Amino acid sequence: MCYHIALTSPAEALEDRFQAQFPDGVEPPVYHHVSAFAHPEVPVITGDQPQAIQLFRWGLIPGWVKNEDQASDLARMTLNARGDSMFEKPSFKQAAARRRCLILVDGFYEWMHQGGKKYPFFIQVQQQKPFALGGLWETWTDRETGEVVNTCSVVTLDANPLMARIHNTKERMPFVLPHEVERQWIREDLTRPDVEHLMRPVDDGYLRVHTVSPLVSQQARKNTNVPEVHEDYTYAELAEWQ
Repeated sequence: MCYHIALTSPAEALEDRFQAQFPDGVEPPVYHHVSAFAHPEVPVITGDQPQAIQLFRWGLIPGWVKNEDQASDLARMTLNARGDSMFEKPSFKQAAARRRCLILVDGFYEWMHQGGKKYPFFIQVQQQKPFALGGLWETWTDRETGEVVNTCSVVTLDANPLMARIHNTKERMPFVLPHEVERQWIREDLTRPDVEHLMRPVDDGYLRVHTVSPLVSQQARKNTNVPEVHEDYTYAELAEWQ
């Protein structure tokens, strides 16, 4: 699954990498580590505004949701959308068909379970530059206040061999989009077979991984939004990963 990301690239770097622009006066958030369960705003690019980088709340809320309580409950369950079932799930099926997006990140975190312990890893692309996760998006209007909320969810797939070794309990991974198919993913005219054809895990060699400090696992007690959270950290018992 994918519940923890990093994004520290400035606006200029994101705009140059994705050939899209933030609105005037809008800057990307700085996340050395942030959890999806905090429902942070994340930068996205959608098919209906492909030249704009917008900030959407993580945790998808479909337009048919009736009230704020229902929206809050559902958003906790829609942080990720399984690629193999998103066309059937009521929360995701409309977005899967027409509202797909790029979610811009610098990396994501995942944990390996071994010997009764959990070891955190940080995953980037080999170039160590911003990249896109495949996502879904929706717009929800609070019927009581009139507030319009744009939200998103990260699509997940069966893990490639590298990520299956790391995320060795669920063997899942976020849908990392290769550069050459990013803009295809957000096209609004794709059929379901077209979309499903795109949803393939990247090869192991596309990714760069390293173990990081136990700090990232202590978000309930410590501030984990600090640079050292994604620095290399050595575990003697994981020598093969050093």
